[in-house]
Formats: sequence, C-alpha cells, structure tokens
Amino acid sequence: MKEEVDQIKNTIARYIETYYRMLGNQDYNPYLLKDYFAYSLKGNHSFVQEEIALKNRINHNSQLANYLLFEQPEIDIKWRLINKSGRQCQVHMGLDIKMQYRGVEDYTTIKNLEHFFTLTQEGTIWRIEEDRYENEFKCIEIEDGKKEKKKKNRKKNRKNKEWLLMEREEKSQPKGIYMREKAVAYAKKYALTPNTKEWKNYEEWGGDCTNFVSQCLFEGNIPFDHQGRYINDKWYWYSDHYRTPSFTSATAFKDYMLRNKGFGLVARLGSLQTMQLGDIVQLGDLQVTTHSMIVVDIVKDENDINVTKDLLIAQHSGVGGIRGYNIPLSSKPNARVYYNILGYNP
Repeated sequence: MKEEVDQIKNTIARYIETYYRMLGNQDYNPYLLKDYFAYSLKGNHSFVQEEIALKNRINHNSQLANYLLFEQPEIDIKWRLINKSGRQCQVHMGLDIKMQYRGVEDYTTIKNLEHFFTLTQEGTIWRIEEDRYENEFKCIEIEDGKKEKKKKNRKKNRKNKEWLLMEREEKSQPKGIYMREKAVAYAKKYALTPNTKEWKNYEEWGGDCTNFVSQCLFEGNIPFDHQGRYINDKWYWYSDHYRTPSFTSATAFKDYMLRNKGFGLVARLGSLQTMQLGDIVQLGDLQVTTHSMIVVDIVKDENDINVTKDLLIAQHSGVGGIRGYNIPLSSKPNARVYYNILGYNP
C-alpha cells in the first residue's frame, strides 16, 4: 500500500514539475505531457483540456518576449487527502509556488493552488484521469456564435466606457485622501495569510478576492458608505450577516465603483498607463466581472521610465483559496478593466 501511494505521489509531483518547466521555458512538448494521462476516454478528454490551457498560457506569455520566462520554481506540495480504492485513487493536494520571472525584480509567490486529481492504474503505472483546479486559461475555444456575441458586448462596453469616462470627468476631485501606502502594506501583510482575526474569509464560499481588495481600501482610509437608497449603493462590512454585496462580490463592487456619486469611494476607469499603487484591476469587462486584484508594484519600461510595462498585483481568489503576491498582471488573461482610486467624498 505504501509503495503504491509513493508511486501516486511521484506521478503527480513529476507531472507538476514538467508542467511548470514547459510553462517557464515557453516550450510545449505534447509527448511529455500526454504520458502522464490515462488512455481512457476520460483521461484523453482531460489531456486535451490541459493541453489547450497550457498552450493558451504559453502563447499569452510569449507575447512579451522573454519577460515572463522563469526557471524551475520552488514547489511545495501539501498532500491533503489520498484515498485509494482498487485501481482508482482520489488525491487532494495544495501547491505553494515561488518563482522568479525574468522581467520582475522580486519573487512571485502563489499559495494554496488546490488540485483534485483522479488517477487510475493501467498495468503497473498510475496515470491521471482528471485534474480539477482553478485556472483562468482552462477553457475550450469559443464557437463562432459566441465570438459574434462577444464582439457585440465589446461595442456595448466601449459605449459604456465612453459615457462613464465623460461622467467622471465632470465630477470634482474628492476631498478625502486615499492612503495608498497603507493599502499596499496591508496587501503585502495579508495576501498570503488572510486576516481572519478581523474579517471573514470567503474562500470556501465562492471566493475572497473582492473581500480582500475591499479590506485594503478600508485600511487605506476609504470609509464605509451607509448612504444610498438601495443596498448596492452602499459599501460596508461588520459581519457576515451585516454587510453589502459590494464589499465581497466582484460584480457588485464594480457597480459601486462606477456608480457611486455621493459620500464614499470615488473611482474612475483608467488604463495601464494611469495606474498607481493601490489601484484596482478586475478581470472581465464592464458586463461580466470575475476577479478583483490590487496593484502592489509597477514595472517600468527599460527604455522609458515614464511608460508602464506591467503591474504586479496581490490577490485572494476562489474556492480553494489561491492567494498571491507580486503576480505580473501580464500573466493573466487580457480581458481586464482598470480602476483609478481617487479618494473619497466626506
């Protein structure tokens, strides 16, 4: 039994090492990856999904030349559960990863990347039938009809963005000061270890990303907002039973940032070049928002320090609780919206 468990652990560890070596080198080899997956229908389906996801990530990262290359990272595997029954095995494991991107001065740390494996024994060899985990690039190519719908959404987003920019330009500068350094210091302290003494952690309830970002803003002097006719016009958290959706939900937070006009947070749509420390980035668009992050560092162009090349972000994330610090925003999907935090109206 122990020998088989060791084989299972070794298979998964070698697979993870191979995956990140190919990602870091931006060099995909299908034969190296395929050998870890079972030859069953389910195993082949899982391989195709992982192949598409990995190729998408490599193609995405390679657009910035050598900037997102990295050497083999430090990988710490935490074995949470191994349940073997006959020729099947269920494995739950967590990954802590520390990597050095070529274009980033400090290390990038990712914690609690949870994987749920199903393995099957083929002869004397254990192979992967399924690997479930949170992956922003894990998606099948969009059908033509969906592509057309996305084009229409992009046109709608542009109109919304233009209107919101015009509206925000008409507003006066807020009088309340956003203390960016305090917000970033809080993000650095609690990005990898949530502040559960003062706040609830929503990682097991769908995600903690917006809750974490809201905490950072609150630490940076943005006050709770109790004004407004409807609950989504407000922004506060006192307990799980006394809070607003805008404090913990990415979509509701987006709506609050864009629509709030009176007391409280003042934010406006920005761009990569207008971003400062403590500003907010969300994945998605003005219709669908999936993730919130806070800027903790700015990478300038080597040839022009007035040009921003990339942003480094801190985050909490979805089920399983992926946490990260100093993650290059460029390593994430391109669909994103930038928000400048201007301060607050007292």
